[in-house]
Amino acid sequence: MRELHPSETDFNRFGDWACQRIAVGEMVVTEMRGQRKDGASIWVRATGRQATGVADSVDVVWIFEDVTERHSAEQALRCAHDELEQRVLERTTELSGANQQLQAEIFVRLQAEQRIWHIAHHDGLTGLPNRTLLHDRLEQTLAQAERAGSRVAVIFLDLDRFKAINDTLGHGVGDELLKHVARRLSAVVRAVDTVSRLGGDEFVIVMAGIAGPEDAAVAAQKVIDALAAAVTIEGHSLRATPSLGIALFPDDGTAPLHLMKNADTAMYQAKARGRNTYEFFTQRLNAETERAFTLEQRLRLAIEAGHLVLHYQPLVDMETRKVASLEALLRWNDPEHGIILPGEFIPLAEETGLIVPIGQWVIAEALRQNRRWQEAGMPLLPVAVNLSPRQFRQKDLVGGIRALLAETGQPARLLELEITESTLLHDLDAALETLRELDAMGVRLAIDDFGTGYSSLNHLKRLPVHKLKIDQSFVRDLCHDRDDAAIVNAIIGLGSAMDLHVLAEGVETRDQLAALDKLGCRQYQGYLFSRPLPPDQVGQLFNPSMLGCIATEPDHTI
Repeated sequence: MRELHPSETDFNRFGDWACQRIAVGEMVVTEMRGQRKDGASIWVRATGRQATGVADSVDVVWIFEDVTERHSAEQALRCAHDELEQRVLERTTELSGANQQLQAEIFVRLQAEQRIWHIAHHDGLTGLPNRTLLHDRLEQTLAQAERAGSRVAVIFLDLDRFKAINDTLGHGVGDELLKHVARRLSAVVRAVDTVSRLGGDEFVIVMAGIAGPEDAAVAAQKVIDALAAAVTIEGHSLRATPSLGIALFPDDGTAPLHLMKNADTAMYQAKARGRNTYEFFTQRLNAETERAFTLEQRLRLAIEAGHLVLHYQPLVDMETRKVASLEALLRWNDPEHGIILPGEFIPLAEETGLIVPIGQWVIAEALRQNRRWQEAGMPLLPVAVNLSPRQFRQKDLVGGIRALLAETGQPARLLELEITESTLLHDLDAALETLRELDAMGVRLAIDDFGTGYSSLNHLKRLPVHKLKIDQSFVRDLCHDRDDAAIVNAIIGLGSAMDLHVLAEGVETRDQLAALDKLGCRQYQGYLFSRPLPPDQVGQLFNPSMLGCIATEPDHTI
């Protein structure tokens, strides 16, 4: 047995350990490192038990088995197991890290998706819900109101004269004003209400669960009051007064777009009433809006189809007893409704911007017609054309007129432009520059409807105009109204003092003519002399047999 132990120390240690167990009757079973005869290390399984039947000595029977291969296999298995455990641990750590990274990426993606959703559904300037989110919320609000049998108010809000602030002070100031308005609107509505910005200076408020129109009116007044106080932006004290239109569910519509359209219609009515107020939608407004829309579409078609025509009315000079000039007056020759006077479509054309192409066509056609008359042997007479406020403010007005004069071969002195006082005083410095350029070209200039625009003599003396036209509202009751007579007398005196021609518009009776003649007026226009005539009838004005007040000679003398 000694030979199986690597050393004497190992043998003795094993013997001491085994004897203690054998002495108490235990069987010893253990595995240990052993040694072969050639000195090679092996694993052995040692099993020992005390021999029985011997009284005076302790003999032990030992069985030694070579278990090196099994032990090696077990060791290899343990190593493999440890390696697998290590690999599992490493893989688990790797997966945990990957999972944490994935969780972080998911969180970042969710945040990005939330930001994208917010950007897609909110106004970038004010942070308010935009048109998309407004439509979604309005649909939900209307569905809930339908189930509950309650009412909803849609309030359309537009800031008054916001464009002037933007154009004058810049978009930076305008943007700050819009953010200020958004904050005030959000502060005055209930938490359940929605305040949305559609774009520009347009906002929409949706109020759910209201009892009736009174609630909407109270809310609208709160908005007006909230925006009444001035706000200082970059040193400018600004007031953003609103015009509001209100449509109610289900009274004025059950669909979101229908309600918003009707609220928008009511808002325009509020603007027409003077701004800084609110207006409820009515069917009358709807009918007017539909009529205006239909008229606009018909007018656009009329422009394209060439249904606009010019009639001409003579301006008579009683001192020379001649036709001094002809005023071109616009008419719409509608195939379905016949001749439509400008009072029915010019305001709409001014509002929609159609007045600009119409006005350009009027000037061009008047110049072309004058040339045709000249080629037909008629006298050289100036032709007068009215300029609308919007047309007068076009930046290329002077250049456009210069080009038309060159195109038609007409001298500038045969073109007279009539501009109202209110148009000139809207931006006096810019108006002066434009008028001086036209005057330098040789174009004649007249102030139309004089006396109705709160004239300033200080401004008037600076304007390079040649004629004042007394508004027909003063001529109409001239013979019966002392105030009208005094105003006409003052205008005539003013024109004489400033060396300006003065013409009275709307002269329809001989009594009016006699009164004007007594006051010193010498130029007239009105039905007493001639109604506006189509171009092919203008030659009658120079016919000696012309009926009425005009009794012309062949050289167009009255």
